Amino acid sequence: MVVNNLSSLQQRILTALIALPICIAAVYHGSPYFDILTGFMLMAMIREWSKMVLNQEYNPLGYSLAILMLSLIYTDVSYKKYILYGLLFMGLGGLLHLYLKKRFFDYLIFLAGTLYISWSVYILIHLMHEGLTRFFIWILLIIWSSDTGAYFTGRFLGGPKLAPSISPNKTWAGFMGGCVLATGVGILVGPYLQELYLTPVSMGVVACVLSLVSHTGDLLESALKRYYNVKDTGTFLPGHGGILDRLDSLLLVSFAAGLLLIIGY
Repeated sequence: MVVNNLSSLQQRILTALIALPICIAAVYHGSPYFDILTGFMLMAMIREWSKMVLNQEYNPLGYSLAILMLSLIYTDVSYKKYILYGLLFMGLGGLLHLYLKKRFFDYLIFLAGTLYISWSVYILIHLMHEGLTRFFIWILLIIWSSDTGAYFTGRFLGGPKLAPSISPNKTWAGFMGGCVLATGVGILVGPYLQELYLTPVSMGVVACVLSLVSHTGDLLESALKRYYNVKDTGTFLPGHGGILDRLDSLLLVSFAAGLLLIIGY
């Protein structure tokens, strides 16, 4: 294939040129286009997660829980029914895992990760359905600012490593630089993109917290990949790895944003 003959950087650029317009169009037009795109990415991430943790590309439990989570948006399934059905699927999955004589700890990790990924995607779709598209864009800008600030500050200043055993390239300088830039961007564009946090202090606090969460999401996935001895979660995005590799920060930020909305902050 032609893509395989390109350098890693060329593959990353080509993938970005193809993927970004699709993502921007889906966000701009909203439902059902955004729902279809995020639903597809959810299934792809469940596949990558299952392969990494259980060495199974198509584990029925992961897909069942993910579909059940999304059903909360499109059907009249109550949270009580979701918990009941979810426990039933988890119990059956646990029995099957024991029958296959595989490590039960891996099953628990898979289960926790599946619920976490599904909940995070659920929050993204929920934000769009609630008319919070601009708030979602604000979150994306915070994540991108955090990554950009960390990259350039870390390269320019260097210094002590943040977590050398997990991610050798990350530095404390990059970590602080990412938080500072994300906080600044969150305050500057906040008045134009969201109406939930009105004062500069509240916008700055939330932006800084989400930047911290973004860094944590990246480190969390790096730790899991090292534990399971994989370089990338997949090869779906040439030059970038798997979808989980690209959305690790967004997933945890989405998870945190959902909690902030629930507690009313």
